[in-house]
Amino acid sequence: MAETEFPHDVTFPLGGFLPEPAGARTVREPARDVPVMAECDVAVFGGGPAGVCAAAAAARAGKRTVLVERHNCLGGMSTVGWVAIIHTLYGTDRKTKIIGGLPEEFLRRLHGMGGARNMGRDGETGDWGICCETAKFAWDDIAVGSGVRLAFHTRLAGALRDGRRITAALVESKSGRQAIRAATYIDCTGDADLVRFAGGATHLGNPEGKCQAPTLCFRVGGKGENALPLRRVQAELFATPMDYNGQRYPCFLWGRPSVWNPAEQMMAGTRVLAVNAADARDFTRAEVEARYQLRWILGRLKTLKGWEKAYLVDMGAQIGVRETHRIEAEHRLTREHLLHGTVFGDTIAQGTYPVDIHHPDSPGITFEYLDGTSKTIHGDTRVTAGRWDGQDPGAPKRKTLCWRVPYKSLVPADFDNVLAAGRCIGADHEAAGAIRVMINCMQFGQAAGTAAALRRDDQPAKDVDTQRLRDALQAAGAPL
Repeated sequence: MAETEFPHDVTFPLGGFLPEPAGARTVREPARDVPVMAECDVAVFGGGPAGVCAAAAAARAGKRTVLVERHNCLGGMSTVGWVAIIHTLYGTDRKTKIIGGLPEEFLRRLHGMGGARNMGRDGETGDWGICCETAKFAWDDIAVGSGVRLAFHTRLAGALRDGRRITAALVESKSGRQAIRAATYIDCTGDADLVRFAGGATHLGNPEGKCQAPTLCFRVGGKGENALPLRRVQAELFATPMDYNGQRYPCFLWGRPSVWNPAEQMMAGTRVLAVNAADARDFTRAEVEARYQLRWILGRLKTLKGWEKAYLVDMGAQIGVRETHRIEAEHRLTREHLLHGTVFGDTIAQGTYPVDIHHPDSPGITFEYLDGTSKTIHGDTRVTAGRWDGQDPGAPKRKTLCWRVPYKSLVPADFDNVLAAGRCIGADHEAAGAIRVMINCMQFGQAAGTAAALRRDDQPAKDVDTQRLRDALQAAGAPL
């Protein structure tokens, strides 16, 4: 069959698919009364890993809790984003458990459904590969079983503020604009939307305002037994300019085989540069460009050994955002705090994931590890290794078991009845590169939900008794 020509086909490089900026023009929206859809003790915005854990923790403590999510399911990047890895529950010694509670419950539930597999040799202490579709079931069970009230297909639209308190959050759904009134509000939007909409201070990206590049994850089937490894695939892709923009492939390519089928592979295989995904115009550009990049990848992939029969299974419902806005918190977590394993009296979470910076506007990725080493993997897969601690390459490695996050990094400096959890907590650009992954966001969520349950209505969130908070987290299985 001859190929069909279309009169309005796409030409490269891409252009002209975004609305033209309207300048400073405005319209006036008439004042109106907004119906209240819910009154509760705790309102959580964002149903990703942080949001579910925050809502579940508050509800299990007996608080009336509402969870607002813009997608049709819970789990965020662990479900609709197809990020099919949850990092280890253990410290750098791979013997000491440093994470438990709701993050561990999620993994154990999912494992019991057959949807999670530990990749450690002992089947316990390594990272976990997960089935993102099955994960939807596990998140449902945690939320519904905890007594959380859910509002899907609902998007945060604004907030009303009286001094240092949010008095109502405004949401939009098929039911129109409505309001939620709560004693405590928890921002788990990833982009600090609730804090920003209420006029709270945030920080965007690195000191120059540039954010880590986002990635659209996808799954391919048809992988052969002797398929070229992903590192070699990356090098091959980097050798040829991409058709949609003429640039070099910018990705650090990684992936995980399916927990069900070794011939099916999840890939974090796209990356769009110079994006602020908290800006609607930029976010749209990222989504469109990522899909054109994915089409180019699939075409090239089919020319490589063992990938000749590769086909697209599906792709994430949205591009995976690594970094946008972070709150101005009572305490800003820094790179130095993490890499040196600083101990805080109000520690509420622990982790080992390295400082991981996907370069905002160029190919490549840089890691800094707790053992003192660092490496940059360039677009052509060359590796530049070194030490971030200034020691000689052959010097003994550091023995830091884990890093820690204090409660006050979850407390926005501008509000008394608001907490934040997920990748938008108070941290600098480098620290955010370590704390942003899902196993850590779950811990922040459980801590925020527990703190919301402990907070008195007349008490600023920063004054929650952190010893009681830590005791409650430990009682719930967190090995602080």
